[in-house]
Amino acid sequence: MLRFLSISIFFLVISNMAFSQRSADIESLLKNEGVPIGVTVGVNIATPVISFFDNSRTGVSFMTRINIFEDWFFNGEVGYENVSSNISTLNYQSNGTFLKIGGEKNLLSKKKTLTDNIFIGVQYGMALQEQSASSIIVENGYWEDYRGSIPSETVQTHWIEVSGGPRAELLKNLYFGWKIHIMASVALIGQENLKPYAVPGFGNGDKRVNGGFSYTVEYMFRGKRKENELG
Repeated sequence: MLRFLSISIFFLVISNMAFSQRSADIESLLKNEGVPIGVTVGVNIATPVISFFDNSRTGVSFMTRINIFEDWFFNGEVGYENVSSNISTLNYQSNGTFLKIGGEKNLLSKKKTLTDNIFIGVQYGMALQEQSASSIIVENGYWEDYRGSIPSETVQTHWIEVSGGPRAELLKNLYFGWKIHIMASVALIGQENLKPYAVPGFGNGDKRVNGGFSYTVEYMFRGKRKENELG
């Protein structure tokens, strides 16, 4: 937990420094450029960073944002996450992929900034994973411990997600951002013997509601710019 908090604080500091640096350039940007319109592609580095400290989890995901209007974006994310947990009472394996699609709005008025954003959005998420437990031990202080295993099964998880957070342009067309995610499971299909220990893109499979963070590095391929209304 302390490692996770340390990682979160580190990225929050980077994000704050980026916004502070960009604020000094806002006025000149407003005078010389229009609202950037285009497609961004990027990578969510949260799971690789966590994997550095927790070698039971590996994975990565890639995302995109597309301007629908100046302040509205389509966003999508696809990735995979594998879990191999071997503790005294459980030997668990999971391999899976996930997909998120949705929309988000930039809450920063274009009259204040052109390239930095604060997003809030809603996404639909789906994960497909194959899980198994080669060894399960249920300890009993009075009777003999139960020992068993669960064969491989394929599980689908569906959820609705609300997310929000800032994004800042560090270099020309290169962005760094972070978001907070609140996810609520709406369907679990195919689970017969064991609830997923960890659902790709969602988190703890024992919970109906999960929270999380993401940290993204994005590059924008700019299209036609629209002139800003200074008003």
